[in-house]
Amino acid sequence: MKRFVLLLAALVSSALLLFGCGSSSSSADAAPDFTAIPGDSVVTLAWTAQPGVDYWLFYGAGSSVTSANWAAVGGQAVINAASPYTITGLTNGSTYSFTMNARKNGGPGGPGAPTQVVSPRFAGSKWTVGTPLGTGRLNGTAAFSTAGVFVGAGGTIFAGATPATAVARTNPAAPADLNAVNFIGPGFLAVGAAGTIISSADATTWVARTSGSIANLNAIGAVGTGPSVAVGAAGTALFSADGTTWISAVSATTRDLFGAAFGAGLYVAVGAGGTIMTSPDGTTWTARQSNTTNDLRAVGLGVFATTTGSGLTAVVTSTNLFVATGVAGTLLTSADGLTWTARAPLSSTRMNAVSFGGQFVAVGDAGRIFTSLDGINWTAQVSGTTNDLTALVRTTTGYTAVGAAGTVLTSF
Repeated sequence: MKRFVLLLAALVSSALLLFGCGSSSSSADAAPDFTAIPGDSVVTLAWTAQPGVDYWLFYGAGSSVTSANWAAVGGQAVINAASPYTITGLTNGSTYSFTMNARKNGGPGGPGAPTQVVSPRFAGSKWTVGTPLGTGRLNGTAAFSTAGVFVGAGGTIFAGATPATAVARTNPAAPADLNAVNFIGPGFLAVGAAGTIISSADATTWVARTSGSIANLNAIGAVGTGPSVAVGAAGTALFSADGTTWISAVSATTRDLFGAAFGAGLYVAVGAGGTIMTSPDGTTWTARQSNTTNDLRAVGLGVFATTTGSGLTAVVTSTNLFVATGVAGTLLTSADGLTWTARAPLSSTRMNAVSFGGQFVAVGDAGRIFTSLDGINWTAQVSGTTNDLTALVRTTTGYTAVGAAGTVLTSF
């Protein structure tokens, strides 16, 4: 790799000498407003471009990369970059340095911009309040690639590449409330009041499905492109192999169920009175001891990867952790979904959703948001709203949370 970098540096130097021979070529000043903005595993470089000027970027690990030493210290170069430019695949918590220089018509690079030293960080600690999607309560959100879906009271559906570009979609089951939405592989699936189930292959056109139930459905547990479960009032549990045809499953409770998740080969559903039940196949469920009588509103799975060794001898070990949360900030954890441990409450308010994307994020009433790197120790974050937050999804770049009065928050 080092030989490759040195070869690239030599080619770059040769190009500078060659292009520098042109009568109209010259160096140029670097952009004075060059900045490096850290994100989740990424850093976005931004500047104000001038007409006729080409900008080259230089970056690498550590704090000392410059436009002159980037190759010697194992850095990388990006030729003729346009602002903003996002560098991906970085390690959260590690230090990186970034600079640039500029040229005209292939001339030699001018003086480098002051080196910017930043560290990427997990999303979830800084939140931005967006323009509300309607005025009603949003109960669920899901995302896949460039598609995002937001559902709520009265059967509301919004969809778009981002919350800012989402527009209202037609719901064939309106005005029944929609309580949850998830991406299940073939497309999106939403559930709601009186057994409502609708699906969409593209987040735009929705089709009503027959659930065979009149119970309120509150949550969806999905397996990528595989089977899905929907759970709800009075212990209702439904199963579908394709998101289209649904059958009743053998539930382990008659209490209301509010949350569901799939991971580590197990479906987990949580609900009223501390109810937890699990299923390996989504059709037959078993009750588990939760060690709480508080209502549980949400459950999620985090997968932590630990690498030992390097190169061909590197071994990656995965560790699973389920987290469940609910009223009065109730917090439970489990390594296998079967045996649960009560932890210190997150807050005195109800927590309604939990998700994992490198770290756990939980959201709840009164705009409460907490984050955790291990699922046990949590830190309160500033959300910028006091509206109740009802649902949360991990996106490709961070998290999106939704709630009362059309509230939408994003964190990158």
